[in-house]
Amino acid sequence: MSESDQKPPENKDTSPWQLASVGTEFAFIIIASVFIGRYLDGRFGWSPFGILFGAIFGFGYGIYYLLMRVAQFDKKD
Repeated sequence: MSESDQKPPENKDTSPWQLASVGTEFAFIIIASVFIGRYLDGRFGWSPFGILFGAIFGFGYGIYYLLMRVAQFDKKD
């Protein structure tokens, strides 16, 4: 194999901005879920169960999403 056939090594460093975006997305998922729960409380009179369910669902899905995104960063390395 000649030297011209070899590909240059790719930069596999993860930017701090990419990791910060994951934290921001995690927070957005929780906040959006709480607001949806608040809306459902007002619409159907489920108070306080809509907010509680929204917070629990948002946190659970946020953790799942966070782990999936971090796994993507690990696959790149």
